[in-house]
Amino acid sequence: MDSQVQEIKDKLSINEVVGQYVKLEKAGRNWRARCPFHKEKTPSFMISPERGSYICFGCGEKGDIFTFTEKIEHVDFRTALTQLAEKAGVVLKNTYVPKQEDKQKEEQLRDVCEDATKFFQSQLEKRQDVLEYIKKRAVTDETIASWRIGYAPASWRDVAEHLAGKGYSKDLIVEAGLAARSQNKPGEIYDRFRGRIMFPLFDAGGKVIAFSGRFFEKVEGSKEEGEPAKYVNSSETPIFKKSRVLYGFDRAKNFIRKADCILLVEGQFDVILSHQSGLSFAVASSGTAITEEHMNLLSRLSKRLVLALDGDTAGIRAGLKTALMALSMGFDVKIPTFPDGKDPADMTKEDPELLKAAIRSSKTAVEFFLDALRPNARDERAYAKLVEAQVLPLIAAVGSKVDQAHFVRIVAGRLRVPETAIYAEVAKRPVLRESEEEESVVREVVSQPSSVERAAALLLSYYSHGPVRETLEALLGQARLGALEAQFMGDAEKFRFEFEALGDDAAMTATALLESLERGLIDEQMGQVMQEMRMAEPAAQPGLIQKLASLKKRQQELRK
Repeated sequence: MDSQVQEIKDKLSINEVVGQYVKLEKAGRNWRARCPFHKEKTPSFMISPERGSYICFGCGEKGDIFTFTEKIEHVDFRTALTQLAEKAGVVLKNTYVPKQEDKQKEEQLRDVCEDATKFFQSQLEKRQDVLEYIKKRAVTDETIASWRIGYAPASWRDVAEHLAGKGYSKDLIVEAGLAARSQNKPGEIYDRFRGRIMFPLFDAGGKVIAFSGRFFEKVEGSKEEGEPAKYVNSSETPIFKKSRVLYGFDRAKNFIRKADCILLVEGQFDVILSHQSGLSFAVASSGTAITEEHMNLLSRLSKRLVLALDGDTAGIRAGLKTALMALSMGFDVKIPTFPDGKDPADMTKEDPELLKAAIRSSKTAVEFFLDALRPNARDERAYAKLVEAQVLPLIAAVGSKVDQAHFVRIVAGRLRVPETAIYAEVAKRPVLRESEEEESVVREVVSQPSSVERAAALLLSYYSHGPVRETLEALLGQARLGALEAQFMGDAEKFRFEFEALGDDAAMTATALLESLERGLIDEQMGQVMQEMRMAEPAAQPGLIQKLASLKKRQQELRK
């Protein structure tokens, strides 16, 4: 396995892998980017193609292509290995398949979800009426197969019994969110999904980790009262966190990057039919409201967001919240208008081109909500109050002052009030944009004066022995050099990345740093001499003046 890991590393450069997620810029022999794992203003995420590793000076994240893929895709090593092997064209040798009891818990959960998916697919094939319903929603056979849509039988224990027959324990089936424990019969479990069209939820690597089930029919003879929930979703598990998972993200991520656009829709049918219609940059949340974690995930790929809302009151309310969050995080947010309360799935069923046209003619979030809130107001004053409460926070969240001025003019015209009044109200709103991270730790030590200690640390990180180290010892003395080496030993890797960022030619960089270090030493020595001159007897002054002159001469030589 180790040899295959190395083979993948040999075929995939780290800047190629990381560059699929963030924009890289050259930094000497390395590459630099804004860290995808935390928010920052100045790039402090460094990538070394030579060593095949990365490090962030801001948050401390570091590793190779495997750790990067695990972290950014929220997958385990096994999944990261499979993904990178596929990209590298390496065929993995399955020389050892561990028994179920020997597998890690996350792998076991993925396995039980995979087997449940196959079971649901097989059950759908047996139910022509369910298939006909799905096809009436304009979903094709190819899409049904591709998205692995299935059906959970309208019974209490079919799924649990099938999975138990495959060797999975009851505890694991429950932990995977596929069953619940019986209150009346201790030790027994029953199916969580019953009589539902099943949509597998995938992680970023395309592995099934959970499910969303749309109601189709009740269990025969069921005594459950009231209308069943339209959708039931898996409970959270070690491999499924609702706030981090977006339905369709595994398929959409590359299209989002290519189109530089995100289509955020409400539900599974909306996502599937958008992709089927050629809008392959569509995603949806998985059983929860959109969170900052969702938006952070998307922001790595694009900052242009098209927010497709349900036209009812609940949809407008949720849309306002999502738009405010997105604007405060630097997204450009637009919203399409769908006629007669239709959603993307309805539009696609009628004519896919209608959905595309609606998206092309999307309005800015401010303009959309100005229109959407008007029918809810009984008079002009009530409308103004709604705009003040709901729309002005959107303007306050916009980062660009030019855009803010544009929206202020629009709102002022719509309400027929002076722009100054709108500006005054916007100014009262809290700015929700999070404060930027402090400036990068990285400093251009050649172009700016550096401390003696910092220049020495950079050189020691790259030259642990040889002529450069000997020069450092001659300049600093063995004792001072040893003390510095011990002081900065824990940060050697960071200093090495920083050294490499200073230029393509290591020898030239070392020469510049040595000159910088010597200039710093001369400054120190001149300060000491001048201090001695202030305290020395008259007889000692000529010698100190001569020493100071010698230091100034060397200082001038270094400046040439």
